[in-house]
Amino acid sequence: MKLLLLLFSLLLPAMTHAQQRLPTEPVLTAEVALAMVQAARAEAKKGGHAVSITVVDRSGQTLAVLRDHQAGVHTLRASYKKAYTANSQKRETAVIARGIKDGSIPEDIRYLDENMLMMDGGVPIVVGGLVVGGIGVGGAHGNEDARIAKAGLKVLEK
Repeated sequence: MKLLLLLFSLLLPAMTHAQQRLPTEPVLTAEVALAMVQAARAEAKKGGHAVSITVVDRSGQTLAVLRDHQAGVHTLRASYKKAYTANSQKRETAVIARGIKDGSIPEDIRYLDENMLMMDGGVPIVVGGLVVGGIGVGGAHGNEDARIAKAGLKVLEK
């Protein structure tokens, strides 16, 4: 028993010290992701757009998704890939698409991951200067997808 107490007393300061060094960073919660999807959907409805909206966390995992019953079948996967790409590359997918077109971003970026999609409509979610996820919209075409995605980000301003 004394040996166990001695061992614990030696390890406790090390555990406490390790805990003090752990980073604390903002995290995108499911509740916030759901609010973003709902805000984006409301914006899409105003414009009469039937879209799919996906929010991913910083690891690229889906936190919230909504597909309008009239949205094209392809829009669900497209919205995910746009969210994933914006999160992974830490910039809007429209910026990446323009960079590929003008040659400032190598075309090979398309092949980094099967989930990459360089079309308008993917926007990184930034909290406290850190990218904590991405939101992607598919189905309204081009800059409308991006505008709808940005409407979802307004939830962070409240």
